[in-house]
Amino acid sequence: MTSHPERLDASHRRLLWLLAVACFSEGYDFALLTVALPQVRHTFHLTHTKADLWIALLYLGALPALVWGRRADRNGRRGVLLIAIVGYTLAAAVTAAAPSIGFYVACQFVARCFIATQVAIAWTMAAEDLPAERRGVGFGILALSSAMGTGFCAIVQAVVISPLDASWRWLYVLALPFLVVVVFLRRALPESARYLAVERSDHEPQPGRLLTQPPFVRPLVLICLTILLINLTTEATIFSIDFLENRRHLSTSSANLLLVAAGALALPVLTLAGRLSDRIGRRRVCMAGLVVQAGGLLLFFIVARGAFALGATLVLVYIGLFAAWTTGSAIAVELFPTSLRAAASSAAAIAKLLGQSASFALGAGLLAVTHRPDVTVAFLVIGPLAGVVLIATVVPETSRRELTDVVELKPVAADR
Repeated sequence: MTSHPERLDASHRRLLWLLAVACFSEGYDFALLTVALPQVRHTFHLTHTKADLWIALLYLGALPALVWGRRADRNGRRGVLLIAIVGYTLAAAVTAAAPSIGFYVACQFVARCFIATQVAIAWTMAAEDLPAERRGVGFGILALSSAMGTGFCAIVQAVVISPLDASWRWLYVLALPFLVVVVFLRRALPESARYLAVERSDHEPQPGRLLTQPPFVRPLVLICLTILLINLTTEATIFSIDFLENRRHLSTSSANLLLVAAGALALPVLTLAGRLSDRIGRRRVCMAGLVVQAGGLLLFFIVARGAFALGATLVLVYIGLFAAWTTGSAIAVELFPTSLRAAASSAAAIAKLLGQSASFALGAGLLAVTHRPDVTVAFLVIGPLAGVVLIATVVPETSRRELTDVVELKPVAADR
């Protein structure tokens, strides 16, 4: 019987399940800032503007992720992924003891480095071992798992921490059990088959500086610039619960449950967007998602009043966010060869967190001048809309594209 390479076989499904477990823990840790932010601000007596400036610094922790990505290209994906999970889990646990906002930000600075590394490596491993026709489905599953981890964090806050009037610090302590994930993955997660094939080949190891040379430098710069722009609305998304509590006067439990409900209604988009992008292309789905997200944010922060309207507009935000996240994150992973893929993916993850950091810095400046969150959001949505223009004009399509393993360098003429 002829095999069907477009189908996910048992080994593919097993790999996705294992990576999904890792992404669930990453989603929980990534959501801690959003969920705990109102209480963290109260503990450390932070205004919205001061919180923006501190958080902008926190997100710069992604910068060292490029070093870990290069290590994954040289020494393998699996070990770096396990180190990343241990790193952000322990950083979260130490955050629970933060006596000052400076200590809190320092701990989360470290956590962001490992979170960026985990995301880059997990998506790289999925890209390398899944068939080209089904990679979008795999990316959707990883994004879904991460989103479920985010939802779980909000549920813990809404049904346990808030009703007990417990400190936000317990949310960070509760990250520790995810260390069990490392023990499990250490036994069960295989190394990327494509990486092993390249490692065993006769080709010479290829230096990371190739990413700064043709033909890779232009697409890498364009992708990173696009990712940076589309993440300029992060400030608005992170402050959604804070906005619901302090501007729309919902209780902590109500705000978190509204977030969970909106995210749950949008969850099918994660896998649907992946499947659709396998058929019509990553770029189209990503552009549509960014437009919907920008519109949803404007309606949420400017127009919506009352729980139903706030929830409905938040659903729009997450539909757009999930569609753009699943497809946009795939492009950097799929475009580069195996020997450079983890480093390129890490560069994209750094661009994402730099965009997020810039979002908070811009937010702080705008709030200091206008004192109006609605005006701030209206300015920040220009970022993803500019990203749509770049995707439509200069970012290459990667869906259904076979991955390349090795860079074949052509001799360069002396007179060029």
